[in-house]
Amino acid sequence: MLPGDALLLEDIGTRWRGDAEIEDPSVKKINLFVFAAHHLSGNIAAQRFRALLKYLDPAKYRVFVFTREPAAGVHAANAATGPETSIHAFPGRCVGSESSAAASALALTAAFAHRLPAMLANGDARTRPWFALAWAEADRLCGERLAAGESCVAIGTYSPVDALIAAAALASRRRIACLQDFRDGLVFESLGRGGRLRDFARRAIERRVVAPAALITSVSRPLVDDFRRRYPDKTTVNLPNGFDPDDFARLPADTGSASRAAAILAQQVPAGAQLIGHFGRIGASDSSASNSLDCFIDLLNDAPELAAGRHVMFVGELTEAERASLRRARFSVGVLGPVERALALQLMRRCDKLLLLTGTRTSCATGKLFEYLAAGAPVVCVSGVPNEATAILDETGAGQSLLTSVAAGGEALRAALAPAPANVRRDVSTYSRIVQAGLLDRWLAHMVAA
Repeated sequence: MLPGDALLLEDIGTRWRGDAEIEDPSVKKINLFVFAAHHLSGNIAAQRFRALLKYLDPAKYRVFVFTREPAAGVHAANAATGPETSIHAFPGRCVGSESSAAASALALTAAFAHRLPAMLANGDARTRPWFALAWAEADRLCGERLAAGESCVAIGTYSPVDALIAAAALASRRRIACLQDFRDGLVFESLGRGGRLRDFARRAIERRVVAPAALITSVSRPLVDDFRRRYPDKTTVNLPNGFDPDDFARLPADTGSASRAAAILAQQVPAGAQLIGHFGRIGASDSSASNSLDCFIDLLNDAPELAAGRHVMFVGELTEAERASLRRARFSVGVLGPVERALALQLMRRCDKLLLLTGTRTSCATGKLFEYLAAGAPVVCVSGVPNEATAILDETGAGQSLLTSVAAGGEALRAALAPAPANVRRDVSTYSRIVQAGLLDRWLAHMVAA
């Protein structure tokens, strides 16, 4: 973390929390019914809404989160619940590689028949799909809150598409406001398998789940622009990913993970070396990002004087092809593998540079970027195209980018690895979850008042 960043994050938190207000019992709360299948997992998808909901005012909002039960043997992540937040976890699979064709077809049919979840609401919970179980409980609770004269909002978070379907069904049945959030594109730069029939189905499903939405939110400007072009009658806004200041504020007191991080670096990093760290996956979701890894390796291999005195550390899951690429490296490199989040953040804070590898998707702004922003070290981004990540780095002054198509010769990488100029203005406050929760609060209040 650069000088001044800690004070900035502390100041943001102080201004948001302020003095505790006395709740007025005559003021009715806004109830949020959030379908977030990954909420209890440790992946980056879970962190998007988990941190946002944490910072909403509990005197104003009551939050119900409908999520999936963790897989057997998997430890549930800290859901960061507030005093007015309840977590409702259900078994069942969602549309994706893990689900059967029949189960996927049933969920997707519900996008066109909003009464289907109600028809599936009864019976053995072990045989019903997740979206039906989540919808049934949300519908019951929503009915109670509406009967009490309170406002309600349904929120769907993609992926998976099941969450959007459940939110659309609840909003249609109860005639309440609906917000549909897209962490990835369902149609635009979709991560799913291609094909004319699949593309047609995605477009049809997207139209159905967007139809009841009063507001569409998405993570990057290219995605927002695409939604605005295809749905000019809908309000679409940019709600980027971000970082939770609390995650980093807790690190100094976590002496256990700090000691482990120090021991790992003492064992694996040559003394005096500049440490370049990459965290998380590379091409598991977007295979084109693996090409940026190859470009980075080739640039350092071709410039021994640039590689000297530097150590590159990869923390997280890599594909076998990516591990094979690293075996070509003629510079100091280490692979640590997946580690728990607290340890990853401790290691991140100790890096001199943070490496970001993106591919050819213009909407890409991977979640690790925002943790990099909070960690404070300058970011070096190698990308196939100018994208949302490169735009954010330019906007915040948090790092430099180089494109694989123009990176020959290594001059761009040389500049990126050099010490950051002292006169660079660095401002990452836009991407604090606290600031973003304030935006979400205003949007929700407007939806309810409309």
